[in-house]
Amino acid sequence: MRISAHTARLLAVASLTAISSAAVHATTWWGFEGTAQKDNFFLDGAFRPPDTMGAVGTTQFMETSNGSVAIYDKNTGGLLIREKASTFWQRMGLTGSSGDQRILFDHYSNRWIANGFCATVNEVCIGISDTSDALGTWKGTKITAFGPTNHVADYPTLAVNQNSVVIGTNNFTPSFSGTSLFTIPKADLLSGAPTVANMTRFDAPVAGADRGFAIQGVTNWTSESPTSHNIMAVSRDQFDVFAYRLNGTNAAGATQSAVTELNTAIYTFNGRGRQPDNLPGQVNNTSNRLVDTLDDRISGGVVQANGKIIGIHTVTPTGVPSANAFTELRWYVLDANTFATLSTGTIGGGNFDYYQGSVAINEFGDAVIGYNRSGSQTGDANGDGKADGRISFMGKTMKLVGNNLVQQGSDLLFRVSDVGDYRCGARTTVDAACRQRWGDYAAVTLDPNDPFKFYAIGEYAADWADFSAGQDGSLIRANWHTYVAVVTVPEPGTYALMALGLLAVAGVARRRSAKA
Repeated sequence: MRISAHTARLLAVASLTAISSAAVHATTWWGFEGTAQKDNFFLDGAFRPPDTMGAVGTTQFMETSNGSVAIYDKNTGGLLIREKASTFWQRMGLTGSSGDQRILFDHYSNRWIANGFCATVNEVCIGISDTSDALGTWKGTKITAFGPTNHVADYPTLAVNQNSVVIGTNNFTPSFSGTSLFTIPKADLLSGAPTVANMTRFDAPVAGADRGFAIQGVTNWTSESPTSHNIMAVSRDQFDVFAYRLNGTNAAGATQSAVTELNTAIYTFNGRGRQPDNLPGQVNNTSNRLVDTLDDRISGGVVQANGKIIGIHTVTPTGVPSANAFTELRWYVLDANTFATLSTGTIGGGNFDYYQGSVAINEFGDAVIGYNRSGSQTGDANGDGKADGRISFMGKTMKLVGNNLVQQGSDLLFRVSDVGDYRCGARTTVDAACRQRWGDYAAVTLDPNDPFKFYAIGEYAADWADFSAGQDGSLIRANWHTYVAVVTVPEPGTYALMALGLLAVAGVARRRSAKA
């Protein structure tokens, strides 16, 4: 059958429209189970919260949590090893681990970089793999971050760019005493025995200038600003977000720039998250909000690509009575050179609480955001057989269009909790005074071999478990579990080639029509 040129062009346009629409929704994902609280209980202890953290390398995914280190085959999700966190650090000649671990895979050197508490919590241990194989040998060093052994260099963050590694700590004595920020030339960690001899530290006491709280360096895989390192953090003293820069981070004697206040839209203290409790002796009770959504700190990493910084954190907007307010996630796009706010937006609504956000971005402007969501809803609108309000690990794919993040396709539901009554204490009691602190960390990282593949790790509430030594049911407690979602976004070249093919068909039809 011969078609006219006009018909061919209409078919091409219609097909291109369909492809364009499909491209928006062509995100795919699969996932695998990570470490559980019960796993760690029989290793280094059943810590809460888990400090859920992980990163993807060339062949493996590595997870750190409070109590263990686990390594998986990144292509199958198969567990290769799970061991005590203290054993992992002791192999590097360090004293062990007290938790708060983080992990990144360095795209520049194809090496793993980890940090966390040493055996004493005033010290931060740093580990560097000798190769891209996380199962291979590692070397280590440490920072005496804050005072004597009874002090705490809490919540050590971790960020990497082309030539530097940045770590931030919140310091306690046991009261809050300020923050510290450390920048280490990366070459000093990668060459032979790792050293912090050329490290620069910046201390901000409570009475001093506000340099932020839970300070996050910006991780950047695009070779931008090779001798400086951008920083993003919430304010220590007010509800606001800061950005600034460390200069000369490739050598000793780095310096700090002035702080830029983003002057964000007003927000307030976060309330505890809702869940469909169904507590003993009560029907659909929603008054016991026991899930701690943390404060406004940036708990996941901050990332940079193409001259833009992306960060996300949990906030509660003002203007709503605190008893009724829901938490939401607020994201920011900043100019990486001037720190001007280019755009900001929220993830929230639907009478749910949103918390524990994390983000990664590739050089093409594709971003994946992972987060938790929960509510008091006991219905099952999505038909998965579980109450919609259960704590769920979810995600969104976003696209940086100009200066704005635009959602692509529908929300991604990675893992719904197995129970709706996650809380402290025995299942037969309700400890309303207990903060069941959630997650503390979360992460999305970019595959170093595939810029269109992202690995997100988050937490969900697993079924209650028996933690008694004899497994006799005498110690039934709530049980956190982690989950890894592997998200693949569409490659723009695929659609470009299909579009060219359709236009070629239209062109052939036009020539045939002209000959006729």
